[in-house]
Amino acid sequence: MHFDPRIQTLLVDLDGTLLGNRQLTLSIDFVKRSLLALKPYGGWRKSVETLLAIQKELRRFTPDMTNDVRVVKLFSEKTGLDPDRSRQVLRQFITSVFPELKRHFYPIPGSSEFLTWAKDRYPLYLATNPVWPPEIVELRVRWAGVDPSLFRSMTHVRRMHAAKPSPEYYRELLAQENLDPATCLLIGDDRKMDLPATAVGIRVFIVGDPRKNTRISRLRYPRAQAPAWSGNYALLRAALAEAATQTSAV
Repeated sequence: MHFDPRIQTLLVDLDGTLLGNRQLTLSIDFVKRSLLALKPYGGWRKSVETLLAIQKELRRFTPDMTNDVRVVKLFSEKTGLDPDRSRQVLRQFITSVFPELKRHFYPIPGSSEFLTWAKDRYPLYLATNPVWPPEIVELRVRWAGVDPSLFRSMTHVRRMHAAKPSPEYYRELLAQENLDPATCLLIGDDRKMDLPATAVGIRVFIVGDPRKNTRISRLRYPRAQAPAWSGNYALLRAALAEAATQTSAV
């Protein structure tokens, strides 16, 4: 297997790719803290309904409203608060709850070392699911043991109009950064969330446990316009280095 030497830009996912989590304990802790924070604005039942509605809303695509604006609008409708107050409540909720969850997260082995190697060879863009504001995205990047300044930009809730796994998310990222999909490689960990990038012409590499992913394997996606593979960080680095050597030899 050979990578196309035209790869010039790396798009890097965050959750599961750079930052792992203990999903069960994280989910329980996050829901508990979220419901306690939202309870004053409608009680327990309304808090559950609002939290579920926000999750559903973030899966939609609305070209005239960012993800952030849509969530604020929904929260305002659910609670009866005006939009400005709704935004204030949501920001206070996020900034108070999320830092308390750090113990549930850990750096993905090999990810920081890979980025240290890649940062002087490729422009890096953080292509994380845009459901959090930029300050929380940066906080979580640091939890992964990575300096946020390595990335030229990061996707976040106030910037994007769609979320993964919608191909619209990837189209918007390409348009915002003026990137050619044919020269991009997305590094992710979740086939459902990341493989849709191939539908807009972005190559995808799914990283996994190096003990199980001992060779690079080709992946299939029904509407793919670009190839995808799975492997581990060491294999990815070797493949990119080989592609760069081919470019130099031309």
